[in-house]
Amino acid sequence: MNRFTDAQLSAALAEASPRWKFNGAARYREMPQVFALHLLAVAARREPTRMIADVMLADALAQKLHPLLGDLPADADGNTREPEAQGGIGGWTHASAAWILLLAKRTPATWAQLDAAERHRADLIMRALAVAGNFTMGDGNDCHILLDGVSTHSKAWNINITEGYVDALLAAGEYFGVAALDAFFANFDFDAFIAELRAANLMNIVRCWTHRPEIRDLLMHGGRHEIPPPKDALGIGGFVGRALGVRRSFAFQGLTLADSWAIFLDPGFRLFVKAARTRIIAKEGEHTYLLQRETNAVVSPWESRIGMCAEFESTDWYGVRSCLSYAFEGVMINVATAASLRALGLWRDDAPARELEKRMAVGMADLLFKAREGYRGWAHGKEFIQGMDDLAKDGAPHIFAMWVGLFAEPEKW
Repeated sequence: MNRFTDAQLSAALAEASPRWKFNGAARYREMPQVFALHLLAVAARREPTRMIADVMLADALAQKLHPLLGDLPADADGNTREPEAQGGIGGWTHASAAWILLLAKRTPATWAQLDAAERHRADLIMRALAVAGNFTMGDGNDCHILLDGVSTHSKAWNINITEGYVDALLAAGEYFGVAALDAFFANFDFDAFIAELRAANLMNIVRCWTHRPEIRDLLMHGGRHEIPPPKDALGIGGFVGRALGVRRSFAFQGLTLADSWAIFLDPGFRLFVKAARTRIIAKEGEHTYLLQRETNAVVSPWESRIGMCAEFESTDWYGVRSCLSYAFEGVMINVATAASLRALGLWRDDAPARELEKRMAVGMADLLFKAREGYRGWAHGKEFIQGMDDLAKDGAPHIFAMWVGLFAEPEKW
């Protein structure tokens, strides 16, 4: 069995327990802390009695969860600690929150240390994440708005925006069971659920969902919603979306949670999809290249092999995009989910899984190489000079530890 190193787990333990806030459309994330807790949850699920720095992993996970679930008072701005269940791009860290709760529930030595109120809050947070995912990513809901009622959204946008809440639904289906989750959706009552959240002092979610009054009816009954005309250069807005609401089973591109593996494969194959390239022409006279911080290489060792991250050869509003940080933003969600599936024994051994893992191996090796070398990328119509230190600010060491600890390097050619 592959193992995480003591150094990797010590680094995860050294991070504070994460928190979230509701700041309107301005998302608040503590990404290093979230991904550190996710790594710890994966490790505790696999080796609950392992000792790191005189602390058993199962105990360490419980200690990190107490601040999140333990009804600490709100701060001066009214923020508690839980994910605000906003939907959409909030999935950058909210998917990890869902997997962390599921991993904790499947780790008896951890779950037993949470009292009844903490477990109830875990249930409520997971249900809220599921509702937000159903509304922003479920078939039949295309309102182009998040649950703050302000932030715009589209299921057609890039993978780092869309995968997170799909993955949160995969975790919720495992946490409750698909039939029980579908029953919750069918009987969802906004007012009753908000009352439960208030009673449990989960005010980040309450404040998010009640920020705009139209959200209640959109969740309960669906309907028509118009995005105001655009106020920025990107031209987002001025169109009408429609929703059927969340009082219906979650489905993603025609797949239900009974087909959770097929749902996971979709973003995986969308992410690790390109033939590896190092020199991408951004515009006349401009191209991407390695900064050669560790070697004299001019191309990736994996050049031409299938699996490079989509965001190394993509587009944005301004033209060509090939960017290290954007590539990582897709990887951080997908790999954390993949690690959770493997730790939970849900990773399949079939032809699609083997093909995806081959592509992931190439894509991750290519990403790690470019990060270590440094990469002159291109996004938003200008150059982006980035390397491993830039990714570390977003918690990359914990994501990379999950990859290296649980998955194999690409086969040699």
